Amino acid sequence: MYAPRSVGTAVAYLRGLRPELPARVWVVVAGGAISALGNGFVMPYGSIYLHVVRGLAIPVVGAILSLSALAALLVSVAGGSLIDRISPKALIVAGLCLQTAGFAYLGFVTDVVQAATAMIVIGLGAGCFFPAVSALLAAITTRAERATAAALQYAANNLGIGLGAVLGGVIVATSRPSTFTTLYLIDAATFVAFALMAVLLVPSGRHRATSHERAGYRVVVRDLRFMAVVAFNGVVVMSAYAQVDSAVPLYARVFLAVPTTAIGLILAANTGFIVLAQLPIARAVRRLRRTQTMALSGAVWAAAWLIGEVASLERGLAAAMWLGLFAVVFGAGECLLSSVIGPLVADLAPPAARGRYMATFNLSWSVGLFIGPSLGGLLVGSFLRPSMWMIWAFVSGGLVLWARLLGRHLPGAVNVPPPAS
Repeated sequence: MYAPRSVGTAVAYLRGLRPELPARVWVVVAGGAISALGNGFVMPYGSIYLHVVRGLAIPVVGAILSLSALAALLVSVAGGSLIDRISPKALIVAGLCLQTAGFAYLGFVTDVVQAATAMIVIGLGAGCFFPAVSALLAAITTRAERATAAALQYAANNLGIGLGAVLGGVIVATSRPSTFTTLYLIDAATFVAFALMAVLLVPSGRHRATSHERAGYRVVVRDLRFMAVVAFNGVVVMSAYAQVDSAVPLYARVFLAVPTTAIGLILAANTGFIVLAQLPIARAVRRLRRTQTMALSGAVWAAAWLIGEVASLERGLAAAMWLGLFAVVFGAGECLLSSVIGPLVADLAPPAARGRYMATFNLSWSVGLFIGPSLGGLLVGSFLRPSMWMIWAFVSGGLVLWARLLGRHLPGAVNVPPPAS
């Protein structure tokens, strides 16, 4: 006799997960998902492509992959000013065009110089694109809508990446370099598609600041609480995201004998979990302080790296299965952090300096992705390789303490999420 009530409760819960967002937000989310589909084709295979197919040494591969982050780092400051002075939309289109050129060229590189050039162009595009998208979403949503928009965007991007990884794993073969070229051309085409959507359907997102509101980067740097959040995210990117994108697949393929196709499926397990769990997790933590959720993400990542330590003791299919579990648990940490970090940054940023704040936050990604692959490449290619998983577990534990410390200093007005829209 309790079944109807249970069904009604389940239906009400599912309806509560449905994002109620303006159409312009859905356009940005859809465009991001399309470009993420292309990135999914190439993301798990970049280090494998450069090392196995193009014959570059492992430490060199890590350094080359870091160049895109360095380029993004160099262009981000100017990009943030342009976002505030021109519009987020203009920088989105410019960033997409640069990434189109970079990924298309990367599929044809044969040596270190060519690969480095391609990664620099990609990085320049990313440095324009990502802070502009963040600024645009902040401009076209209310404070109550931002957490939902951020969760939806992250889930949609991971849906694209997951589908792309599975399809890419079917197409790619290390014995046929042309298959990698095909993947990079597909990736470039998805950036073209998003650029057309942005030109035709996306609002400018520009905030016309008064003379009283105008502010430079000095205001951003003096906001010590914001800079602490930036530093926290930089460590997250270096120790978590960068390692999963570069060091982990290389370690799995070269030292654990995990097939290339299985690596794509492992990434799909990560992204599939995120697609299914992102909105429910965002709903579950909306009553927690944002720094509490950030601390929880660090604890979950520490558990994921310990699972990776178990995987490193296996080979082949057994290692792949443990890495699949690692990918799912790691995805839970991603869902937690993505539910709060973007809205937190948007709430800290004044509208007149939103582009500069977003560009500065994007520096945390650039710095983390610059240091992370090089550091990961050194770990995988040295005597420290057996300790890699425990090193990152220790760092993740440090993130828990860092988030708790942040919670003591952030004002309640931004640390406490607003009521759901």
